[in-house]
Amino acid sequence: MDGVHFVLGSPNAYIQEAGIMRKAGEWIAKYGKSVFIVTGTNSWNSCGHQLTESLDETGIHYDVHTYRGECSYEEVSQLKNLTPTETELICGVGGGKVMDTAKALANELNKPFVAIPTLAATCAAVANLSIMYTEEGVYINFPVFVRGTLLCLVDTEVIAKAPVRFLAAGIADTLAKWIEAPMSASGKKQNLATLGGLQMAKLCYDTLIEYSEQAVKDAERGISSEALQRVIDANLLFSGMVGGLGEDNCRSAAAHAIHNGLTVIPETHKAYHGEKVAYGILVQLVLEDRPQEEIKELCDFYRLIGLPLKLNQLGINRELSQEELNEISRISLLPESTMGNMNFPITSEMIIRAIKIVEGL
Repeated sequence: MDGVHFVLGSPNAYIQEAGIMRKAGEWIAKYGKSVFIVTGTNSWNSCGHQLTESLDETGIHYDVHTYRGECSYEEVSQLKNLTPTETELICGVGGGKVMDTAKALANELNKPFVAIPTLAATCAAVANLSIMYTEEGVYINFPVFVRGTLLCLVDTEVIAKAPVRFLAAGIADTLAKWIEAPMSASGKKQNLATLGGLQMAKLCYDTLIEYSEQAVKDAERGISSEALQRVIDANLLFSGMVGGLGEDNCRSAAAHAIHNGLTVIPETHKAYHGEKVAYGILVQLVLEDRPQEEIKELCDFYRLIGLPLKLNQLGINRELSQEELNEISRISLLPESTMGNMNFPITSEMIIRAIKIVEGL
């Protein structure tokens, strides 16, 4: 074995605690006294008052800016022009696209990144990359950063009150780690960092299979239960550690590539990232020619927690044209996508056939 790849295993600090928003200022003050906050309208409404009250109590100066809805290079450029020169920390308060936007801004400005996720829908709060889209929401690429999250504050009371659909989407995005990472790691150096990433992926999968049903029920009642906390940690922290430890040896594969392809269909823009990934998982399983019983078990799990199994559940209430199917497959197969991490060649015809098989399940 010849060395170990670049490893950025976890955030510098991760604290998950019910009600921690009321102490956020105390934690942030350990790292800086001036914060530029990127957020979304709904995200800010869910916790902004508590956060600013805590920041005021600890004497932290802050500027708050609401992003326009897409993690795009244009958005990052605009926010860069608005960031005061004296800013010490960039903070994202919100879901995945808010996190990726703030994270890209932090890396553009070479400043530390603080994450305050209000949803458990992706691992964006801790992953050292940002998924970039056009202003219209079509996938472009995912730059990987050499610096990770400085501080991640997870208030389970806030996340428990969020619409449960976000939690289910996060479960799908995290389940994909165990579907995709082994494929990505195939044929690559099986050093301990790679093996650690694979173990994190398996731990996430096992945790979600065991606790997701109860966590969803508790989230529907706004209860920050042990089951919900375990699922939150799987979705946010341990999911991010898969790529953090394994890096390019444990990246996404067909499931996320299909997500990327689906973004060219405008109707899917109202579906969440993890919901499109959920569909992509099914397509990947078909591409791999997995046993029907295995696919059926996963479909049963999807139904249990409210995940989509068909395109009409992603907002596509019509038959896609051949041209649209070709475009989905084209984007899925781009070098900037992740289909290349499959350990066997994938063609456009194979993708379209797999989509049609999933639609017939």
